[in-house]
Amino acid sequence: MRFLRSLALAVVGFVVLALLIDAFVGVFQPVVATEETEGVLRTFDEKGDVHESRLVVFDDDGTLWIHSGHYFRGWYHRLVDNPEVELLYRGELRSYRAVPVDTPETEAFIQNRIKRNSGELRFHLIRTILLFADMKPVRLDPRGSVPGVRGAGSTDSGQPARDQSSSPRTSAIP
Repeated sequence: MRFLRSLALAVVGFVVLALLIDAFVGVFQPVVATEETEGVLRTFDEKGDVHESRLVVFDDDGTLWIHSGHYFRGWYHRLVDNPEVELLYRGELRSYRAVPVDTPETEAFIQNRIKRNSGELRFHLIRTILLFADMKPVRLDPRGSVPGVRGAGSTDSGQPARDQSSSPRTSAIP
């Protein structure tokens, strides 16, 4: 009985610690990334107010990806409500349409990129601390930032098409 009580106390302590770390990450947004992979995402709420969030950007041969790694990311919920976003990345501010791509292939792609950049142990440690929250991959399709180029997966109207590819990797359509 004493063992079970100690085990329960340890589990509760871990959950409380993980929630505190998660709250810290959500409020202070520390990014342990190089300048090469860090970006500032600007999302807009229903009033049109700008919210800036620092995060890691993955460049897959010109297609930019971001992801929400835990439950409490306000930026993710704002871009779902209003997918017109801006990204300051590598010294350039550009407009994008954020396209959440919630497929197992895309999640595996993002996880592999994180593991490659951070290492397997660090990836699993961070996922454990964040209580294995769902990863939410988001592709950023260029919008009005490059004349004559539409984002991958866009229709002629500029609206995102349904992602029907089995691979998350796409390229810009001239």
